[in-house]
Amino acid sequence: MSLEALDWALNRAPIPRDRRDASSLAVVLLGLANHADPHGRNAFPAVSTLVRYTRLSERSVQYALRALEELELISASDPTIVAAYVKRSDRRPRGWDLAVHRTDRPVDNSVDGVQTLRPADQHGVQTRADGVQAATARGADTAPEPSVNRPKNRPASSAPGGRSTVPPPCGQCDARESDPVSARVVWLDADRVRSTPCPNCSPAVAR
Repeated sequence: MSLEALDWALNRAPIPRDRRDASSLAVVLLGLANHADPHGRNAFPAVSTLVRYTRLSERSVQYALRALEELELISASDPTIVAAYVKRSDRRPRGWDLAVHRTDRPVDNSVDGVQTLRPADQHGVQTRADGVQAATARGADTAPEPSVNRPKNRPASSAPGGRSTVPPPCGQCDARESDPVSARVVWLDADRVRSTPCPNCSPAVAR
């Protein structure tokens, strides 16, 4: 048994999908691969063995072998090699070499609905076949949501044209330009426990 030949028969053998007997060809080819060497050569199971493997009739197995040979997926192996293993000529099966080099079947993405990725570009970014980027480029930052761009605890501008209606701080209190009028206070003690509204920045509140 050869794992290489089995892998080829299962995954890469170019059996046409539009053939009505495609499944029979695939299972017979798998049975041959079970007896081939790592190079896909010298597989000579008896037809009765392939019938047992595939659950097909003997005639269906013979048709499948003929079709695989016509598709050039198998070819007759050296009969002297078979003769070295099976001495009696009346019990000697036909040997087959598998064309494991034939892997030219195009990938059909419409069968399973899976879309393959294109090779990564010079920045290591992979894109799908429709041109959509599937990963962020190394070192590129993704744009945050618009709601995240606004600083927290800062009042939104309400004046036309986006200009703030809050007057600038007077410079005598601890207010910042972004603080609302209600937050502009003058501290009455060093520990900043008691405060009063700044009479310059918010005279209406101070009164």
